[in-house]
Amino acid sequence: MIWGIIGNKRVRAFPSGRAFCPICKEELIAKCGEIKIWHWAHKSSKECDPWHKEETEWHIKWKENFPKEFQEVKIGKHRADIRTKKGLVIEFQSSSISPSEIKEREAFYKNMVWVLNGKTIAKNFFPFKLRYKWRWFPKSFKTATRDIYIDKGDIFLYKLITVGNEGVFRKVSKIAFIIQHGGSLWKKKK
Repeated sequence: MIWGIIGNKRVRAFPSGRAFCPICKEELIAKCGEIKIWHWAHKSSKECDPWHKEETEWHIKWKENFPKEFQEVKIGKHRADIRTKKGLVIEFQSSSISPSEIKEREAFYKNMVWVLNGKTIAKNFFPFKLRYKWRWFPKSFKTATRDIYIDKGDIFLYKLITVGNEGVFRKVSKIAFIIQHGGSLWKKKK
């Protein structure tokens, strides 16, 4: 996770740092190596949020487009990636996920959208006859009832319109999506 708690303040990981988890209040230790982005990990190696998966650099960079108050927001026993002022939860997904977990998250968060990593989970996504299709659409996401966006790493997101044997999409400006949900592309200095 990006944010730990020290004295009621949310803080980023720093070398040799210690903090507390905003959900379970257990001790966190800073992971500040040269390869992965600096982050916090539970000292006990037990993750308190059963939905937690190791975050990629893609995941963390997406979260950094939003104010820190929107990032890693505790909702019950879970930690939403982003929760906007209007209460919309944005979940960033870079790895496979089961149909039951998709249903569980959507039922829990209710007001939410998915942003999927187009280079991992949505790698069979391609342009086709003036549209975009997702060949071999993951069966797990056929169960999703909330909006799904694909991030291929360019200036657009691709919003899922229909699902059949192949998903059909429309382009959405990535900048507009971020700004619409209270984010900014101009990061403040740390």
